[in-house]
Amino acid sequence: MKRIFGFLALLCLFLGVGAQENIGDRGIMIGQQVPDVLVKGVIGLKLDGRAVNSFRFSELHGRFVILDFWATWCAPCRAMVPMMDSLQRAMGDVLIILPVTYQSASVVAPVLAEMQKVKNFALPGVTNDKVLNDLFPHRYLPHYVWIDAKGVVVAITEEKQLTEKNLRAAISGKPLQMEAKRDLVIPYDKEKLLFTAGNGGNGSAVSYHATLSAYVPGLAPGMDMTLPDSMKGQRFTVRNVPFTWLLRMAYSDHNRWFTDARIRLLSADSGRMTTQLAGQAYDGWLADGNGKCYELLVPPGLVRSGFDIMQEDVKRLYPRYHVAVERTETMSLVLVRTSAEDKLHTTGGESVVDIGPYACELHNVKLSHLVKRLEVQYLQGLPLPITDETGYTDPVDISLHTQLYKVEDLNRELKKYDLQFVRRKAMVDLLVVRDTAHQ
Repeated sequence: MKRIFGFLALLCLFLGVGAQENIGDRGIMIGQQVPDVLVKGVIGLKLDGRAVNSFRFSELHGRFVILDFWATWCAPCRAMVPMMDSLQRAMGDVLIILPVTYQSASVVAPVLAEMQKVKNFALPGVTNDKVLNDLFPHRYLPHYVWIDAKGVVVAITEEKQLTEKNLRAAISGKPLQMEAKRDLVIPYDKEKLLFTAGNGGNGSAVSYHATLSAYVPGLAPGMDMTLPDSMKGQRFTVRNVPFTWLLRMAYSDHNRWFTDARIRLLSADSGRMTTQLAGQAYDGWLADGNGKCYELLVPPGLVRSGFDIMQEDVKRLYPRYHVAVERTETMSLVLVRTSAEDKLHTTGGESVVDIGPYACELHNVKLSHLVKRLEVQYLQGLPLPITDETGYTDPVDISLHTQLYKVEDLNRELKKYDLQFVRRKAMVDLLVVRDTAHQ
């Protein structure tokens, strides 16, 4: 029986996974030799004409190697696979592109199978890895390590540097004119209080307790909300995030979540609240006075007041802004029923929630599980709020096999349940930020 998480618990897991945790020191650097470690969990790799499920790193000497650190939840990683496959085919035996993930083969296999349906590729891989991840600690994915034929690291980059021109230059031994990927790492343990005993840094930027800080270089960005606990209370944390993410945390009470499409920044400072920058440019923007760290720990007696306390902190710490949730009619992506025939009702039995980028299985649970996951994860980049106007409140059975991040594909599958997403005006909750009257 699959465990069903409440929305906030699911959200914590989803947002917490993007930050690699406890990844240690700086690891192997550019110019250093890769030690002759034993790598296990190998799939689809042939060395000297024989298939291997493990190898010593020295066995790769003589060929240029790209280690591609990725994960199934990383959309840019998945998008890079066809291009890497093309590079591998173009370069031939002088190159080995080796995708590496800490995730297990059982987690990776179904995602790769669905990706193969979109575009066929033939790359080897390493699953359930700890050895290579420990050698090359990193925070952001994808993460590429370039290793020459002698086993020496010659570059560590983001995805934009992985081009055929750069690869040919690197393989031929020419000097590389590429910006290195800088992943300054400060260990962070989410089971401990932020800044306590060096956890996440020395706390030199703290300006308010419970706790407000400016951007801390090297601290992994993220967001965590523990579930209310009658013994431990509840803890809320955001680390190295824009102001809008602090607001998301504070106003996510009543089981709601504010995507970009549900936020209206009507302030003169809107450019300092969010950005479209990515990678190192994004880090630079955060460091320029735009990054926030905040943590609140409440005792058991105040777990019902945690969100109220955070909202009061926002008012107290940022008096120049007026922040409110407003019920507003706006253009939205609305889930509707297309007939009165009930094709949704469950047959009963155990409850199942199993949702991934290429499939959804719901059994004997509410339709809101799908709607929430789409809004929070797979359709979060859409410019429209997502809302459910089916009026269907009974448990459902739904099985979808398509790309959940494409509305057109999703609608084709939903059609068999007489469901569709349509674009029209609807009443939705918006998180609105205005400058206060006296500013």
